[in-house]
Amino acid sequence: MYPIVKPILCGIAALFFLLPSRLSASPPDKALIFGVLPYLSTSQMMAQLTPLAKRIERALGREVVMISAPDFISFVDRTSKGEYDLVLTAPHMARLAQIQDGWQPVVQSGQKLAAVFLVRRESPFLAMADLRGTTMAIGNRHSMTYFLTAKTLADNGITVDEDIEIVECSTFSNVPQSVFLGEVDVGATPVFLWDTWQYVNAAQHDQLRELFRTKPAAPNFFIMASPKTDTMTIRLLFDSLSSYQDNRAGREFFQTSQIISFLPVDESAMKDIDPYLQILLEPK
Repeated sequence: MYPIVKPILCGIAALFFLLPSRLSASPPDKALIFGVLPYLSTSQMMAQLTPLAKRIERALGREVVMISAPDFISFVDRTSKGEYDLVLTAPHMARLAQIQDGWQPVVQSGQKLAAVFLVRRESPFLAMADLRGTTMAIGNRHSMTYFLTAKTLADNGITVDEDIEIVECSTFSNVPQSVFLGEVDVGATPVFLWDTWQYVNAAQHDQLRELFRTKPAAPNFFIMASPKTDTMTIRLLFDSLSSYQDNRAGREFFQTSQIISFLPVDESAMKDIDPYLQILLEPK
C-alpha cells in the first residue's frame, strides 16, 4: 500500500517496543496497545511518554503497553492494520488513519509543527540560497517536517536530490548531532527539539546556530483511537487527557515533552492536513 524507503541512517536505529516499565515483545492479554510514532530514540521516548501511559492506565483501568515501529511507514502500515488500540501520531498520519480506516480523533497537541534549519556556528551559510550544493540531514522523508523542508527549499529555488543531498537520520534528535559532527552541512528538525535544548547537549547547542525556521503548519501530534473503540472509552480518554494540565504531574509532562497541552480536535484543521497526505501515499 505504501512505498518503502531505505533511509541512510545516522545514529541509533528507531525503537521497536516501548513499555511503561520494561521492554517486551509479548504484551499481556487485555492490555491497551499504545502505538507511538518513532520520532525519538528508545530512551528518550521512555523518559518522555511513560507519564502519559500511566495517565491513560488510570483513566481506563487497563494496563497500557507502548509499542512503536522501526520506521514511519511501518508505523503507518501497523496503524492501518489495527495492530494498535491507541496511537500518538503525526498530523498527516492521523488524517490518513481517519479517512482511510475510520480511526477516531481523541485530542490534538497545543504544540504546533514547524521545522528549523541548523548549521554549525562557524559555517559560511547565511541565507537559504547558500545551501545549494550542500548536504542536509532530516529525520524522515515521510514526515511533515520533511515536507515543510522541501517546500522551503523549493521556494528558494533549491530542489532536493538535485541541488542538495538529503541524508536521513533514524530519529529527529539525531539531526543536530549529525550537523555538530560535520557529517552534513545543515540539518532540518522540528522546532520543539531545538527550542527546548533537551536533546541537544550544551556543547552541541553552543556550536550550532539557527539559519531559518518555517511557519507553523498544524498541531504537532494527535492521539487517535482505533475504529473499534467505544464512545465511553473515548470520552474517558478525552476527559483525562484534556485535564492533565490541571495537576503538577501533567504540567511537568507537558513541559518536558513540549506538547504544551491536549486540546479538542479541530475538524477543520484535520481537513487542512489533506495536502500533506501525498508524502504517505504511492504516486499514481
